[in-house]
Parts: sequence; C-alpha cells; structure tokens
Amino acid sequence: MANVEFEVIDNKLKIYIAGEIDHHSAFSIKDTIDAQILRTSPKEVILNFDKVSFMDSSGIGLILARYKFAQNCGSTLYVQGLNRQTQKVLALAGIKTIQEIIN
Repeated sequence: MANVEFEVIDNKLKIYIAGEIDHHSAFSIKDTIDAQILRTSPKEVILNFDKVSFMDSSGIGLILARYKFAQNCGSTLYVQGLNRQTQKVLALAGIKTIQEIIN
C-alpha cells in the first residue's frame, strides 16, 4: 500500500508517494491526488517517486491520467525521483516525450 503526502509552496503542489503502487493502491492514490489538485488549483503539480519501492503498469496509468487531469485543471505536471527501471518503462510507453519529467 502506498502513502501520499502533500506540500503546497509558491503555487506548486508537491506530492510525495511512498510504498508500492499497484492496481489496488493506484485507485485510491488517484482520487486523493485529484481532490488535492481541485482544492489547491496549483500552477504546477510535482509527483515525487523517490520513496516508491515498487510500481507496475498501474503506476504508468496513474502518471498519464494525472498528466491529463492536471492539464484540464490548468496545471503543468512534473514527475521526479523515478528509478532507472521506471524511467525505461515510461520511455518505452512514449511518456518521455511529455518533457515534464525531471530527474
């Protein structure tokens, strides 16, 4: 199960995810993140994966869907703290072209 914490600084919503992201946890993470984006209306949303120990394809879906959701809310999504394996999977999925991935 994953844990999600939020921090809002200078119109930036920083989201720290820790633990495992799988099919079961991705659904609740999605709802939690979306509610926070709607509540804070940030200019930037930063998803931090530094403390994610496992992520399957549900994590990729989580990132893609949050990217679109943030765009629809007028925010720009950035992703940081991905490990090499996750970066490779995202690149293979074509997500690297989004350009909002920070290392």
